[in-house]
Amino acid sequence: MQDKPYRARRLKWIRRPGSAVGQLAQALRDARQAKGLTQAQAAKEMDVSSSTVQRAEAGEKPPEKYVVDRYVERLGLDSDHAEQLWAAASRPAGRQRRTLTQAPAPHLVESRQDLSNALRRAREESGDKPPSMAEMERRAAVAYQADNKLFAFLSRSAANRIYNRRQLPTSVQQLRSYLYACEVPERQFRELVAAYLRVKAKEHEEAVAKKRVAKEDRERWSGWEGHERARAVMQAAGLDPVEPPPRAPGAPWSARCRRCGQVSRVRLTRVVRDRAGCPLCSPKSGLVRGRGLIDAARERPLHFGCATC
Repeated sequence: MQDKPYRARRLKWIRRPGSAVGQLAQALRDARQAKGLTQAQAAKEMDVSSSTVQRAEAGEKPPEKYVVDRYVERLGLDSDHAEQLWAAASRPAGRQRRTLTQAPAPHLVESRQDLSNALRRAREESGDKPPSMAEMERRAAVAYQADNKLFAFLSRSAANRIYNRRQLPTSVQQLRSYLYACEVPERQFRELVAAYLRVKAKEHEEAVAKKRVAKEDRERWSGWEGHERARAVMQAAGLDPVEPPPRAPGAPWSARCRRCGQVSRVRLTRVVRDRAGCPLCSPKSGLVRGRGLIDAARERPLHFGCATC
């Protein structure tokens, strides 16, 4: 019986013939076909497996360098042309575009969050690859040694906290060191320094105002009128204090309930906020019925530092 003639497998089309990988695969095919060999015969000639030849000529991904070298040595592929094609095919894909932190322009910075985002973006925009924290520390040290009046020491841990928005620079000098380490142009230093001073001044004003309100509340509470009004509020809630008022309206205050006669520890701020009386017998005793807290407190609102009253 006569043997059937060998029929080579039909090659698949290269999916992307215009790409670098596709051009390399086509060059490998042309070198093999110029020798009149099938993929199986070429694999035997080059001492590799048939699947290796199939993958190399498929054009899906670049083959290993040794496979291309076998085509050059055994099948006569031009070495210079093969080297260029393999270098282009094996080159990493283009770097993806980085997603930068959304931050306002320096002259629009108004809050701590805005400034933190702007400083984070300054490092992200530092060249093709942001510098490491160790590199930022080294750069800042160079600037500090050159001029210790304009720059300050910046450790890698401080740079990491600033970048991760856990803190702001402790001084204008440290801010300059951070910007210098991020390779920010010096012409932009002035705008970012002005934004930093603006944010710090705003925070200082808010802190001063908060302390002033707290001081006024303490003075009002410690005065005779504050204590009298506090007793009136407690009595309106059905509670008779059994000890002098505490030092603050949020501190526990011992009082006896008129309904159950039990002594419990209550907070004046809770009585005002939750409109609650004795916590043992009735959470809202004395408030739902009869006069409310405002009427009981001589028809004037209460301001003992409670955020809701």
